[in-house]
Amino acid sequence: MLVVDRVTFAYGDALPALADVSFRADAGEVLAIVGRNGAGKSTLLRLLDGLARPTSGTIVADGCPTHATPVHVLARHVGTVFQSPEQQIFNPTVRAEIAFGPRQLGLAGEALDARVDAVLERTGLTAHAGAHPLDLDQATLRLVALGSVLAMQPPIVLLDEPQRGLDAPAAARLESIVAAEAARGTCVVLVCHDMDFVARRADRVLALADGRVVADRATLAFFADSEVTRAAGVEAPEPLALAAALGLPPALTPAAFAETWLRAHGG
Repeated sequence: MLVVDRVTFAYGDALPALADVSFRADAGEVLAIVGRNGAGKSTLLRLLDGLARPTSGTIVADGCPTHATPVHVLARHVGTVFQSPEQQIFNPTVRAEIAFGPRQLGLAGEALDARVDAVLERTGLTAHAGAHPLDLDQATLRLVALGSVLAMQPPIVLLDEPQRGLDAPAAARLESIVAAEAARGTCVVLVCHDMDFVARRADRVLALADGRVVADRATLAFFADSEVTRAAGVEAPEPLALAAALGLPPALTPAAFAETWLRAHGG
């Protein structure tokens, strides 16, 4: 679904922001990109959706070479929710914003209405359908941006800090959406600083440091290696740290920790 082959990117004459980055991501996979601020995570997302072009190397997204595909065509294959959602929202109502993308794809009439209604319900935005997006709080605005991408039904979805600013119910809704998209075969790539979110939802972790890949592993294998997490500048999720402190097998989520603890104590 997504192939990145020896990609290097530099802003002007500066040192490369990314150097020799290679990885693959499959349909139905949730890949988390992690690392310190300035590691190159958001730059990599801009390359994946065609808003920037590699200095060298190639990226193929859903069969489309990003360097040779116009951005408006690539948007049918790759949908992005920016870290600052107000940068991508421009319609006067939430409903119009969510309808914009599928309308450009030729959807109209009852089919368009049904698509928009389904997305409004999935994102919890039905009650806000007539509101101006910029009158909403930041968390709700993030869900509007997510809804506008979901309405396009792209096979690849890129999420830049999607959980930022969300309260517990909205974060739970986001997680359920990510899980549902993966289940329907969408390739989901997310940049995230919340390692507990990554532990609960990602299948794989790609760690960047100074623009280079320092790890590409299954989520549990990544977090279980303290040297790798230290190189990436991230901390272990709380359940994993607690399990280690108690001498229990690794557990990434509270539910997994509870199960491990009960087994260890004969419960």
